[in-house]
Formats: sequence, C-alpha cells, structure tokens
Amino acid sequence: MSDKDVKRLTDLATEKLKKNISKKDALRSLMDAGILDKHGNFTPPYKNLATVSRS
Repeated sequence: MSDKDVKRLTDLATEKLKKNISKKDALRSLMDAGILDKHGNFTPPYKNLATVSRS
C-alpha cells in the first residue's frame, strides 16, 4: 500500500468521523471495503495498518 493509499484512507476516515457515523457503521464500512474481516481484524493486504492503527 502506497503513502497515497494510506492518505486516502485517512481522509475517508476523517470525513466519516465528521459525519458522526457510529463506530459500528464505520467498522461495517471497512468490512464492506475488504479492509477488515468479520472479526474486525485487518485482511492480508492491509495487515501493515495494524502497526499504526489505534484500537
């Protein structure tokens, strides 16, 4: 994943937070996008995000 991709994801998350989206809806979005699995863990292409994400 490039720095540009990480920036896009960060911007998307920031935009979603400004819309007062619930944590449940935010997690569902990440699951629908294939970033998280059904257990809330990062999928293989996004495993490196676990090193920088806040729980």
